[in-house]
Amino acid sequence: MIISHKYRFIFIHCRKVAGSAIKTTLWPHLGDDDIMIGSLDEVLQRGGSLNRAARRVMWHPHALNVTRKAMFERWRHGDTSRYRNLVNTAVKARYRRSLFRNPVHPPAESVKAMFPHEWENYFKFCFVRDPHDQALSEYSHQRRNSGGEFDFDYFLKALTGEVEDQDITPSGLISNWPLYTIDDRVVVDRVGRYESLEQDFSWLCKRLGIPHEGSLLEEKVEKHRRKRSLKDWYDAEGVERVRALYEDEISYFSFPSPLVVEK
Repeated sequence: MIISHKYRFIFIHCRKVAGSAIKTTLWPHLGDDDIMIGSLDEVLQRGGSLNRAARRVMWHPHALNVTRKAMFERWRHGDTSRYRNLVNTAVKARYRRSLFRNPVHPPAESVKAMFPHEWENYFKFCFVRDPHDQALSEYSHQRRNSGGEFDFDYFLKALTGEVEDQDITPSGLISNWPLYTIDDRVVVDRVGRYESLEQDFSWLCKRLGIPHEGSLLEEKVEKHRRKRSLKDWYDAEGVERVRALYEDEISYFSFPSPLVVEK
């Protein structure tokens, strides 16, 4: 999530919708007091530096234990991946109690409660993705992180609770619907689409007055792009499981089943 006082916007970071690419692309343009939760490890890895808001947040009482570990790591070993991850974790720790257990992807209601002035006065936007595609992206992410060999069908069963496997279910919310809705009503000013990511992101930058040329930083997207088409991953039962998990999003945006053949 980003709260930008410089450009007066709130970016809601939905799961598996190129949010990290959006945040790392926006970071060089943000102001010193703008707040970004998540992806700071990637900013540092790309040679960026922390702004004043991030440095201040790291010394908040809720973040202090993790910050000490980060400082010790940097003192002993320099700018390592562990140091960068600890910095990112420290900032998330500061907001975990007051915003959400996974503050990178907080529900809209929590953001509104913590930042009431910004919520009422800033431009709010997010990006959404076809849940059938999103579920596959989540599956790939969980397999990489866990090192497991489970298949996609098993993964969907774990998400729906048909099998119990806490090691592969994502942290926080599964559906993105609560991130940009309150009482089942969309409350952001603009919903971009993953399927038209570059076009929609360019429109937003123009709308907000943010300098943007070229493409989003999408190395991760390209690296893990699937070689099989979406319909090759699904059968009727898989489609039903995804519909049960993401029913609101599928209904609101009219996402089609990957098994439907377009004429």
